[in-house]
Amino acid sequence: MKAVRVVEGNRQFVSEEIERPALPAGAVRVRIQAAFLPPYFEHLPSGSWQTPPRPFTPGQCAVGVVEETADPVCPLRRGQAVYCDMYIEGPGPEADHGFIGCFGLAPAASRHLAKWPNGTFAEEFVGPEHCFTPIPANVRTPPEILCRLGWFATALAGFRRGDFKPGEVVAINGAAGLLGTSAAVIALAIGAGQVRLVGRRTSVLQQLAGLDSRIVVEEPDDRSPVDFVLDCAGGDNALTSVALSERLRRFGSIVFVGALTARAAFNTSLLMRNSNRVVGSFWFPHRLAADVLALIAAGTIDLSPFRADIFNTDQILAAMEHSVDHSGGLFHVALKP
Repeated sequence: MKAVRVVEGNRQFVSEEIERPALPAGAVRVRIQAAFLPPYFEHLPSGSWQTPPRPFTPGQCAVGVVEETADPVCPLRRGQAVYCDMYIEGPGPEADHGFIGCFGLAPAASRHLAKWPNGTFAEEFVGPEHCFTPIPANVRTPPEILCRLGWFATALAGFRRGDFKPGEVVAINGAAGLLGTSAAVIALAIGAGQVRLVGRRTSVLQQLAGLDSRIVVEEPDDRSPVDFVLDCAGGDNALTSVALSERLRRFGSIVFVGALTARAAFNTSLLMRNSNRVVGSFWFPHRLAADVLALIAAGTIDLSPFRADIFNTDQILAAMEHSVDHSGGLFHVALKP
């Protein structure tokens, strides 16, 4: 079958014909319809991350159709549309989490990556049963759009871990990115009274503001109080994050779901006096995928403004370049076998 591969000695993805993967115990085989291609994947073949043993098939969130299951009592059935989540971890408190076909976040993740090395950038994906969530029949969103679901679920997890309450004023830092845009849509869906956008790409922020009257694009000197901050920003500048934390009302929370690399110098005395919370939130529990799908099925989340450019797996280099240059806001890149 056709697949994208990461191979030893090559710092770029390659497209190859490989054997159909085996179906081990506890696994499900899915025929891939579309897989999400985030821009950070350009760094995957370089060897700077902890990855599965090479060669392996990379991959991220995807949508597909069940082909077969190893367990005869598996609740998934042949022909069923499913969302594929690459996140994998052990049952205990040890830091051993990572992503199939991608990278580990701690050395202990290596055992999971060795057992399940291959991701979704192929005609078929075989993964553990818990990684698949059925898609309701009334969700008609095209697979190339729906494969972004993990970014919506990541935002939803951040709101829940920070104890968001409907009616609150939410500020989203890094709102022009893939995660920040997804977070704005989720904030509306779960009842935010107002969503204030903080980001660098004004044109993208204005496009988002056109989706709903509750969305406001902040001015650089804005200091209005907020109840909740969802920080989706990346990079090495934490100054905006600190400034937003100092605008929190009493009992408010700032939740980090992005990839800031700089240390933040918080006013801990202010946080203490206002009983504010600083929360880290990485990815999401598998069950949240079903919650996002339920919001889509109910029409609470409208994905019609989102768009994707589609590439075949044998166009991986062009697709990767396109994702790096253009992904963000309401736009992303998807791979199809």
